[in-house]
Amino acid sequence: MTYSRDTTAISELTGQTVSTWSEEWRIETEARTVLKMSKQERDVFFNGRKDENGKTIDRGVIGIRGPKAVEDIKAMVERLQEARSRSK
Repeated sequence: MTYSRDTTAISELTGQTVSTWSEEWRIETEARTVLKMSKQERDVFFNGRKDENGKTIDRGVIGIRGPKAVEDIKAMVERLQEARSRSK
C-alpha cells in the first residue's frame, strides 16, 4: 500500500525512526500531549470529572483503562521529560 505522506517519525526518546502507526509512537505522542496539559487538565485526563451533582461526566484514564495505565503514562511522561532535559 502506498501512502501520500511519510509514515515514520523520529522518536524523542530514542532518536530513532519509528512507524507512526506503531504502539510505541502512540504511547510517545500520548505522553507529549499530557506534557502540554495544565495541572488541572492532567487531573481530569487521569481521574475524570463529576458534575455539580456528583454524577460522573468524564471517567478519565483511571476509569477507562485502569490504574496501571495511569502509572504507565506517568512513567512515559517522566522518561520524555528526562530525554528533553538531556537534549538541551
